[in-house]
Amino acid sequence: MNCILRKWRLSDAADLAAALNNKKILNNLRDGLPFPYTEQDARYYICTMLSSDEKSTFAYAITQNDCAIGSIGAFRQSNIHRQTAELGYYLAEEYWGKGIMTEAIRQICKIIFDTTDILRIYAEPFAYNTGSRRALEKAGFDFEGTMKNNAVKNGKVLDMALYSLTRTMEPYPVRRLTKEEIPVALELCWRVFLVFEAPEYSPEGIVAFRASLDNPQRNRQMDFYGAFDGETLVGVLCMRAPQHIAGFFVDAAYHRRGIGKKLFAAMRRDYAHQVFTVNSSPYAVEVYRHLGFIPTSGEQTVDGLRFTPMQYSPKQEKMDGNNESEERNI
Repeated sequence: MNCILRKWRLSDAADLAAALNNKKILNNLRDGLPFPYTEQDARYYICTMLSSDEKSTFAYAITQNDCAIGSIGAFRQSNIHRQTAELGYYLAEEYWGKGIMTEAIRQICKIIFDTTDILRIYAEPFAYNTGSRRALEKAGFDFEGTMKNNAVKNGKVLDMALYSLTRTMEPYPVRRLTKEEIPVALELCWRVFLVFEAPEYSPEGIVAFRASLDNPQRNRQMDFYGAFDGETLVGVLCMRAPQHIAGFFVDAAYHRRGIGKKLFAAMRRDYAHQVFTVNSSPYAVEVYRHLGFIPTSGEQTVDGLRFTPMQYSPKQEKMDGNNESEERNI
């Protein structure tokens, strides 16, 4: 785990002041924070958070090795928006670009959705702040639009980007997996492969498939999407460049529930260019046809692995809203 969220302590004041006494951070926050930012300022903030209504203010220190390296909080809105909360956060500069903020956002959203009646969490980073926006997107937030001329900061009129995450009301929510979750995803792939794919392959092909799962370099180059039943991972879709499906598996106990379609739809939202390829196993060709793929050549065999190259694009899409595909391995 990249970080741990916990309640603030007065002893965090020095760490908080060190992190926030930075113009690069202050320039991306709302006005009102002093500069230089002192330990006294930090103690005042921590006291304010600790004395706030815990049903309306959800404030946490982002920590590593129990040291505060940043701050994240969500604040309940009022009136008809009383089940909505606005998210705010920052991180000490030396920890940028390491996936820590994405993990912190996921953690606080899980806490809020698991323990409160909040239905929607939203954030409004400045439109130019690509780092903040990317952290929200990787944490599963949806981009709702650009709010033109929505702020004045340091004398400049700025656009802001609106992102939101809503409480999942439907079963089997889908999100990108963290690197810590990838080993579980790979074992799900292997388990489903043994049941539905291995009978179609030679011993050489089975060994080659297992070797692909055990290849750390290959795995680092892929994006993993997961479908969940509560805390249990029940479906996985793996993507590699440029836009190729390198693995698509649903736990046998969860077939015929539309999970494959949900994984495919969630993945597609991350790509502007909607053309995708796959080397389908013999077992999965008809499954891919249900999703809108068509073969681009005949069956081939490489290293004992039999596959049919297929391609998807919107103009050839054949999905029918009443057609429930049987997702297993693709």
